[in-house]
Amino acid sequence: MVLNAARLFDAGKPCGSEANMCKLAGSEAAWHAADTCLQTHGGFGYTQEYDIERKFRETRLYQTAPISTNLILSHVAIHELGMPKSF
Repeated sequence: MVLNAARLFDAGKPCGSEANMCKLAGSEAAWHAADTCLQTHGGFGYTQEYDIERKFRETRLYQTAPISTNLILSHVAIHELGMPKSF
């Protein structure tokens, strides 16, 4: 998916939806991996010596910055699914 978005970008074609979907998939994968890691380590996952708590906080950031998951879903809904904009 990333290579397809990059190929479209290099060709000067619109690639906003593809890039947004890549970011969404990546942030979701990171979140689920961090959640599983924290769940596996239990209470030790919250200690700073294992560095899991920092990774867990960082993966949450991926879902909100620089563009939030809701804005990505809105972009895809409007530009790919043809749903109307709501004001």
